[in-house]
Amino acid sequence: MSLEMEQRIANLEQEMMDLRHELEDLKRQQSVAKASTLGARKSIIEQSSAPIPAQNLKPNLNLEPKPKIMTDTEQKVQPQRTFEERIMWALPKLFMVILVMGVLWGLKLVSDYGYLPNEVKIILAYVLSLALAATAYVMERKQIGSSAITISLYGGAFIVGILTTAASAILYEIIGLTLALVIAVVYIGYGIVISYLKKNEVLTIFVAFTSLLLPYLLEYMDFSPVIILIYVVVLFMMLQFVIHQHKQKLALYIATFFTVLAVSIIAFMNNDNRVVFAIGFLVVLTTFYTSWCRLYNAKSKLKYIHVGLQFSLGACSLLLMNFIIRPIENSEALLLILVGLFTALAGYGYKQKWQEAFDSAVTLAFITLCNTLLVMNLPVNVDQLLIPFITFAGVMMSLRLRVSMMKVVGSFAFTITLALSFIFHEPTPFFSIDHVSLIMPGIYLLIIYVYARRPKEALTTFEKFMKEMYMVDIVAVITAGYFLAYVGKLDGTYLAGAGNIPHLVCIILALLFVGSLLVPTKYKGRALTPVLSVFFILFTIMLEIIPYNMQGVEWLNIVTRIVYIAVIVAIMIDLLMKGRIYQIYQEQIEKLLDPIVSAGVVLTMISMWGLISQLSYNSLLDWKLSIAFSTITLFLTASISLWLSTARHLRTLRITGFVILVFAFIKLIFFDLSALDLLIRAVLFIAIGGIGLLLSGRLLKK
Repeated sequence: MSLEMEQRIANLEQEMMDLRHELEDLKRQQSVAKASTLGARKSIIEQSSAPIPAQNLKPNLNLEPKPKIMTDTEQKVQPQRTFEERIMWALPKLFMVILVMGVLWGLKLVSDYGYLPNEVKIILAYVLSLALAATAYVMERKQIGSSAITISLYGGAFIVGILTTAASAILYEIIGLTLALVIAVVYIGYGIVISYLKKNEVLTIFVAFTSLLLPYLLEYMDFSPVIILIYVVVLFMMLQFVIHQHKQKLALYIATFFTVLAVSIIAFMNNDNRVVFAIGFLVVLTTFYTSWCRLYNAKSKLKYIHVGLQFSLGACSLLLMNFIIRPIENSEALLLILVGLFTALAGYGYKQKWQEAFDSAVTLAFITLCNTLLVMNLPVNVDQLLIPFITFAGVMMSLRLRVSMMKVVGSFAFTITLALSFIFHEPTPFFSIDHVSLIMPGIYLLIIYVYARRPKEALTTFEKFMKEMYMVDIVAVITAGYFLAYVGKLDGTYLAGAGNIPHLVCIILALLFVGSLLVPTKYKGRALTPVLSVFFILFTIMLEIIPYNMQGVEWLNIVTRIVYIAVIVAIMIDLLMKGRIYQIYQEQIEKLLDPIVSAGVVLTMISMWGLISQLSYNSLLDWKLSIAFSTITLFLTASISLWLSTARHLRTLRITGFVILVFAFIKLIFFDLSALDLLIRAVLFIAIGGIGLLLSGRLLKK
């Protein structure tokens, strides 16, 4: 639908709504006026038989606004079709394609059984094509059926003709290749003329798609690649007359995509004349952007979609252009021409005050300029910095423009670049471009997250969907995950050997978890803290229970255990003292304080056991003392649990304390008495007795 048509329809709908409201008000006032007039007339007739002037019976309509009169142009505008009407209009085209395919398969089946030779089959197919076109013409002249049926018949004639020509020349070799080329060109001309006359965008799209299959026929015929390129470029330019005349935007995008793809495939199949193919590629892009500027409407509700498609085609074209110009010397000159094209597009957008189009074109120009630097003779490894930066710039511009398709394309490219950068780069040597290339994607992720979570006045449909899918929150998790993975590479390279546990990653994970608890949700997102908490608990259980040898770096193992114990204790103290973490999560913690503190006490006890076992495993603590300390840990944990449960009225924690106390007595009686000598046994019982008396006194006092 044309741009003028969209604007007129919008104006017409608004005027119709105003007119409907005015008529409703008018009818309401007329009914009130008539009722009051009839009542007055009845009372007057009862008092006097004098006639009442007719003008007194009419309500005063001069005070009401007069309805707007539609112009002739607006009266000719048809309202937009409903979804059901669009389906009804699309069904004939779909059924025509099904019918054509059924007829062609039927002819093939007849030929396979030997009833008809290939020549007769090809003749029947051509007869079918001409019959479809003639039937459509007769129906149109006699006004039989709807326009959707006639357009489907015209399109069916084109389909059958093109497929029959290709089959007769390539599969069956019935007609010569030159004659097949002439027939195909005639059918293509017929398709373009029909598209121009019938003003149907679906027909234009199909003609463009089918016509661009001819280059592969020309390649089969051993035509010069330059001639094939000229054919593709000329065909694309001819389609512009139809696209411009009827404002067919979707046809423009689809025709451009298949044209660019056709030029690229032909260039890949021919190593010679790459410069000519690159120039033809630039001509196609110039034609596309010229048409795009003529069709773009900055006031349209779909402008972000059009800008996104423009950016996506530009980025895809830049990628294909790189493959085409790879064997060419001084290929940066061709990329500079492409930079000039995008710069001209940006300049035109700035002149027309198209902010979104200007920003998109500037981004494409910048990305292409960076790509130009990549193909120049620059210092080694500079491309490792430029490629992630190029994709990062694309994502940032998509976020600024809030264009959905740009976000999808840019995010996909940035994700691939991020993964490859992490896989191939190592932090060795420490001061190197390789190491910087490993750090920069993490910084880019942080910038993207901070920019993506900025407040917006109104969310688009795509942004609402992304919010419901927690996409911005997931970016926060990905950023933290990339940082931990980077620390893991540092750990594996400089601290931990192969096969050992990355303790530096574990320490950073604990610190990140505490940091996420201290930051409000509006800054960190809704998913970061839950994910980090799961990994923190998992690493606590994995690292704190099992003792293991660190091969000369026992101190790092012990430091990691102490850090985890300190983190758990600090969190519990904050919750019990109603500190910052308690205030941030007050609504949730008030309901779950008892089980959280109980779980924290148990984790602390297990972690202390693990630390004692590790000290004994590394021969830093006598094994008898380790048994005694583990028992004291049990009694201390039980005592603290019972004391806190009494002071804070925590029932679950009280039960936990009693359970731990039972285990402590069982361990003391059945294991420690037989394993310890007299001295340690005496000291242990004195310590436990003192702890028990202190606990009993505190509990009885409460």
